[in-house]
Amino acid sequence: MQNRPNLRARVLITMAAVVILAPAGARTQSQAGGASSAAETAATAIPTLPPLPPLGAPVEAATPTAAAPQPTPALPATAATSAPAPPPAERPTAPAPGGLPSSLLILLGIGVLVLLATLVVVLTVLLKKPVVINVPSRSTAPPPPPLPEGPAPAGWTDGNIVRAGQPPAGALDALPGRFLIDEGDRQTELRIFRTAPGDRVETTIGRDAGPPYRHLQLLPESVSGKHAKLVYDRKSYSLINYARTNPTRINGEEMEENASRRLVHGDRIEIGEVSMTYQED
Repeated sequence: MQNRPNLRARVLITMAAVVILAPAGARTQSQAGGASSAAETAATAIPTLPPLPPLGAPVEAATPTAAAPQPTPALPATAATSAPAPPPAERPTAPAPGGLPSSLLILLGIGVLVLLATLVVVLTVLLKKPVVINVPSRSTAPPPPPLPEGPAPAGWTDGNIVRAGQPPAGALDALPGRFLIDEGDRQTELRIFRTAPGDRVETTIGRDAGPPYRHLQLLPESVSGKHAKLVYDRKSYSLINYARTNPTRINGEEMEENASRRLVHGDRIEIGEVSMTYQED
């Protein structure tokens, strides 16, 4: 019976020795291998262990107790960087140039096209109509006033060759000289009248109609529309030829276009196929 207490005492001493010597051996082993594993611990962090009890602690300290909360081991830098990245945020749709929405730009484009089409139609309509541009004359002198035509004719010198107006008696002054037109077996006398004050009096000759006292209308087809002109100035007559194809002759001599010749008593004038004689008073 005495051996049982001794055996129990031995067991307790042995267990206490194991508990005391095991941490010391582990510490010695870790110091021996610390130099070789320094580079590895520098690259990868090892979770820290709870501190060991001191060597002189009583045997009862070896009894299991509630475990202290373990600190969370620090993760290596590579683990932090390898964490999954958050999903990228959706980018907002880029606005149209100028900050305007695309729908508004489309409406503006349609409006511009409609405006251009309207402008083309208007220009087409305007170009179909003749455009009249009034260009002012470079001459500063005012245009001459229209020549007065005198009173209404009292009658006409009618015939197959000539037509001229006859003023009322005493209404107009007759100029000196007369023209005798041959019409077959008779002659028709024509006088030139002054319708306005002044020394110069012009009277046109041709197949076209004109003022009754300032135009002698010759009816044959051989006479041009505006064939010639009689000019009375300084108490004498001159004849100016305007015809290009139908001839104008004085005493058988043909006149050139725009040529002028002074008349004398007895000159024989041929305008086309019409013949007349000039006589002074």
